[in-house]
Amino acid sequence: MASDYGPLTPHIKMVTFNIAGFLADFTNGQSEISVNSSPTTVAEALHELWQLHIGLRDRVVNEQGQLRTHVNIFVDGENIRRKQLLDTPISGRTEITILPSVSGGNIS
Repeated sequence: MASDYGPLTPHIKMVTFNIAGFLADFTNGQSEISVNSSPTTVAEALHELWQLHIGLRDRVVNEQGQLRTHVNIFVDGENIRRKQLLDTPISGRTEITILPSVSGGNIS
């Protein structure tokens, strides 16, 4: 279908992933990855990321596809654990940060 302004194209969203810490080891060292697709949830966006970097999947979600307890995901700066986890809706340009928890250390 066309309009007076040219052909109509489906609305493509750009999702940018920020991969923090050791997780970048599973993305060939890339700490920022953009995908052009039309995901409606965090889970769908992650599926697009897994297509590019399958080794990252097992570090972020467990065998049941649930978010691992030692990983936090932020959508546009907001932790999805306070929302609907992987079912959190996304729209338009979205920034998703995947951040491993930091623990341990030595108190002197």
